[in-house]
Amino acid sequence: MNKALIVLDVQQGIVRLCDVSEPVAKIQSVITEFEERDWPIVYMKHVDYEQEDSSLYYKERANLEIVLDTKLHPVLEKSKPSAFSNSELKKWMVERHIEHVFIVGFNMEYCCLFTAITAEHEGFQVTLIEDATGTVNTEETYEMKGLDIQDFVGSILNWSGCIEVLYVDEFKEMYT
Repeated sequence: MNKALIVLDVQQGIVRLCDVSEPVAKIQSVITEFEERDWPIVYMKHVDYEQEDSSLYYKERANLEIVLDTKLHPVLEKSKPSAFSNSELKKWMVERHIEHVFIVGFNMEYCCLFTAITAEHEGFQVTLIEDATGTVNTEETYEMKGLDIQDFVGSILNWSGCIEVLYVDEFKEMYT
């Protein structure tokens, strides 16, 4: 079964907002596993020039740049939470006969969630790697004391029975 990795929104405008070094390190470890196996990787960049209050905007183009070395992997832009809002993503995946999509990146409760749901709806097998996701939001953002955003969203997706949710160690054990 052909596999691909979608890396969502690991951009300056996000990593500058809080300490996301732990999820970024885990994202990099998943990327390394894919590169070692020569499995396709695509980077998605959230670009929305019209929303001046966007955390990625900052009136500085540098905040849109991906902080990881994308090497020769494609970088596609999107302006909505789902990576599939850019029709080039599905075309890229179909051209490579991708059947199984793995998702890592930011923000878990928006782009990761919507991309996972859309990928499943588009007919792909989907695995979200929970600890290789992150968010700049907190329990205070949602006024929900004790909320662990990654765990909450990961649990919902996992319980759906449609989307596999793993940790990096489980991914490595099962797929590499």
